Amino acid sequence: MKIDLYHLYRHLDFTHLAFPIILNALRLWAAHTDWQFRVSVCKEQQVDLATDAEVVGFSVYTQTAPAVYRLSSQLRRRGKVVIFGGPHFRGPHTYAEAAPYCDVVVSSICKTQWLSLLTDIAREKIAPGRRRPLCVVDTNNEFRYPDEFYQAFANQKWYQIPSVPTSIGCPYDCDFCSPYLPGKYILRDVQTICNEIAHTRRKMIFICDASFALNRRFTLELMRALAPLKKQICVESTLARLNDKKILDALAEGGVKWIVTGIESLYLKMQKHGTAGVGKILRPVVDCAHDHGMVVQGNLICGLDSDGPESFDRTFEFIIHSNLDAAMLGILTPYPNTPLYRRLKRQDRILDHNWEHYDYRHVVYQPLRMSIDQLVEGYTQLYNEISKTRYILKEAFQAYRNSGVQIQASAVTAYNIYNKFVAKKEKKALRQNLKK
Repeated sequence: MKIDLYHLYRHLDFTHLAFPIILNALRLWAAHTDWQFRVSVCKEQQVDLATDAEVVGFSVYTQTAPAVYRLSSQLRRRGKVVIFGGPHFRGPHTYAEAAPYCDVVVSSICKTQWLSLLTDIAREKIAPGRRRPLCVVDTNNEFRYPDEFYQAFANQKWYQIPSVPTSIGCPYDCDFCSPYLPGKYILRDVQTICNEIAHTRRKMIFICDASFALNRRFTLELMRALAPLKKQICVESTLARLNDKKILDALAEGGVKWIVTGIESLYLKMQKHGTAGVGKILRPVVDCAHDHGMVVQGNLICGLDSDGPESFDRTFEFIIHSNLDAAMLGILTPYPNTPLYRRLKRQDRILDHNWEHYDYRHVVYQPLRMSIDQLVEGYTQLYNEISKTRYILKEAFQAYRNSGVQIQASAVTAYNIYNKFVAKKEKKALRQNLKK
């Protein structure tokens, strides 16, 4: 039997560079069965409605949910079994929403459940057009990545960066986030990880953990094991963990060249920032990373309840004086099945229920300390300032000075140039959508 698996996107994003790994996990779990898989990352209009596959599955982010509902209605009329999964379906609210459009809805799943599901479909125990979808939840947290995960690299495009997980779950409880296996932090085997990274011929690798390096002993062991491979690695970690010189030394030894850290807010006290304030931690971390030839990117969210109209000027000054090599900005988006969404809904502050607008190009809620006009104007002006040509040149000079003529310096320069175009598009879209 045949199955098509899709990850849809609406706007150009980094999915093209780092392939969504859960789809490859599903494919590899069933590698020894008779099922034939086709995995695609594309837009709505590129989905093959005339496919000869008996089953079509979608990994759904909130902004693509309406597109998936439109597609699934057509696919089910053609006799296909339709499966939904992904971040949008991690709670009872969106289960009920999905019911008219699919035959199976997955919140979380392990290998045993996936193989059992495929077997039931092959035996026609699960047929297309079910009145109520089967709900699958990995209640025992048995999800584990395949040990032969390196086999997924063979199907990647030339421009895609191999993504390797070293852990599962996230122990932090940020109210705006919906991580896979929230509250858990399950580590993979060091030798398995090294084997996967050794199997790729690419120089650059992305360790795709939500929060890398939380376990100190594991991180030190892993970095020692990776050092002989001479890879150039990108990781995402927290300020609390990066504020540990021994960890930064180990990251440099293991081949880490690009560090992404979630700053999120200058005002809120967050567990992942540690005990000291962001302002006190970040600059020493950045300077130490630069001493090791690593570049640092900071991610921030605008529009949190702690933010007022004055926050944008302060954020700009913070970015400039932090010595960051790159910054990513986003407008707060209250995704369903998050504590943030539930709180704003109770407060009657959700203004827009069209999931396609949950794309960082619309303001879908009422900010607490400013108007929507002020949020849009402040955000677009801030993004415009940090993407000006003179700022990009300054960051490029800094990156080359700190790391030499290395791939990470060229990559951060290319990223900042890309951000310039993103800022222009977002500014235009936000203002047009605000008028509407």
